[in-house]
Amino acid sequence: MTGSGRRRAGILLPLFACPSRASWGIGEIGDIAPIARWLSSAGQRVLQLLPLNEMAPGHQSPYTAISAMAIDPIFISVAAVPDFQALGGETAMSAADRGELAAVRAAPHIQHKPVRRLKQSALSAAFDGFMHTEWTRDSERARMFRSFISEQAWWVEPYALFRAIHAHRGERPWTEWPVELQRLEPVAIDGARRELSRQVRFYQYLQWLAATQWRRAS
Repeated sequence: MTGSGRRRAGILLPLFACPSRASWGIGEIGDIAPIARWLSSAGQRVLQLLPLNEMAPGHQSPYTAISAMAIDPIFISVAAVPDFQALGGETAMSAADRGELAAVRAAPHIQHKPVRRLKQSALSAAFDGFMHTEWTRDSERARMFRSFISEQAWWVEPYALFRAIHAHRGERPWTEWPVELQRLEPVAIDGARRELSRQVRFYQYLQWLAATQWRRAS
């Protein structure tokens, strides 16, 4: 019901189940607008999505989130990332990756593992390009990124550090990390932050991309 008492119809769905021809074998943030337009043409007025929070490694359920705030990078529309476009987009990918991308797009079911690998590889290359061409000369986009980090520091800094350590430790549970990291001992945490500074920045970059695309979609 709306405030005026008028009824509205809509749909609840997982974003990953709605890939378009342009997406990389899985529904993405960039697919929200066309989905909404299609629903509107069918007389539907509400689109609700299952959680988009980052899923635990190896999991496919939207209810296995490792963060209450972070958007899963698997939902980033890679083709829309300026830094990926600057590298040449899909045409600049290796022949093997282009072949795998074609395969996941044609697959009857979502191929989570290869989709995640493809996106991780492409976004890692995009990040390297961003750091080289944007970050080093403090461009407008670099300043936007810095603003995001500053505004969202309360969650994105500890999240990115956790993800960097998590990846560095082979994505093993935090209970299997060195005791000093488990206990958040300042010396150990500061050391990890320095050692993994570029990886920490990468995970912040992914969340900036996801948040930027989400704002545009909503």
